[in-house]
Amino acid sequence: MHISGADPPFASTLLATYHASPSGDAFIVMDAAGIVRGWSRACEVLLGWSAEEAAGQSISVIFTPEDRDRKIDLYELEVARTKGHAEDDRWHVRRDDSRVWVTGTMTAVKAEDGSLLGFVKVMRDRTDLRTKIEHLEQERDTLQERLQRAQLFLHTLGHELRNPLAPLSMAVHLMGTRETAPASAQAIQVIQRQIAVLKGLADDLMDLARAHHDGFELALEPVHVQQLLSDALQDLQPNALAKGIEVLAVFQEAPITLQADRRRLTQVVLNLLGNALKYTPSGGTVFLKAGEEVNEVVIRVEDSGIGIGADMLPRIFEFFTQDAGARRMAPGGLGVGLGLVRQIVELHGGTVAARSAGQAKGSEFTVRLPLQRLEPLPPAPV
Repeated sequence: MHISGADPPFASTLLATYHASPSGDAFIVMDAAGIVRGWSRACEVLLGWSAEEAAGQSISVIFTPEDRDRKIDLYELEVARTKGHAEDDRWHVRRDDSRVWVTGTMTAVKAEDGSLLGFVKVMRDRTDLRTKIEHLEQERDTLQERLQRAQLFLHTLGHELRNPLAPLSMAVHLMGTRETAPASAQAIQVIQRQIAVLKGLADDLMDLARAHHDGFELALEPVHVQQLLSDALQDLQPNALAKGIEVLAVFQEAPITLQADRRRLTQVVLNLLGNALKYTPSGGTVFLKAGEEVNEVVIRVEDSGIGIGADMLPRIFEFFTQDAGARRMAPGGLGVGLGLVRQIVELHGGTVAARSAGQAKGSEFTVRLPLQRLEPLPPAPV
């Protein structure tokens, strides 16, 4: 800001200018040493000092003690002196020692020859906004603390649930080798199924806590994609046979090798393929496809199952989200599997998407992973 040498003293000129401004902002006019020479009516309301009381005081009087200790008051003047302008969003002190959150600017006022005449500090009271921000920050901190406690609880609960499951499984297995009565065999099968459900819940709890707390650490290595998919398919083949579901594998003939965490990528495939088998009625079909598309490895799991409603598609990869039809068909579970799938895929630099024409019209899940051109692994054993 420049003031003509022919004008009256710059403080009076600026006071008249700002008094006529409709903005309602408070402002202070200072000389080159930072001493108050002008104090607007809005400033009296904002800070509590009258113009007469403020005149002759250093601008430092409105800065908090901690800011004065850090020499923020001098720093702001120096920035304005050097650069012509300094922004100021901080707490200031009122006459009664209460505080007000101010957002504003400090501007150097110079004569036509470039010499410094003084400064103008323009301020606006945003205590309401700052109070809301601090309240939201406190709520955020409280929620984060609660989330950390919940994650610890989930991890502990998952661990404690798994501890008794191993001996229970062994005991039921031993009972199965000795009991031959049909009623006993049926009861043993029920126990085995429920133990499997509990183990799945425990694994979900531990994976969920790990994903939220520390995330997953990937152990990257060259992975033969077709072999990984074939192994996953073989693991789930008994599930498909039990339901009478036909599983068709369609893989690119040329070997696909990428840098990935074998265990985590297997977890992704088992989850998607397991869901397809779980939510496809008996007699249905599931496709497992894999191939290269430009610079990506694309893995698709398609099924003729219950489908996904349009309202659920945008949220299908959120934790604790389950379609109503899926809950009815396969109750139990926490709805965390697809959330884990998304996290693992994204950690690999990829994406996962779901598509469905609607209820009872099947679904398709597509995983895309960046393809690194690696030396091909030896051919997978047949």
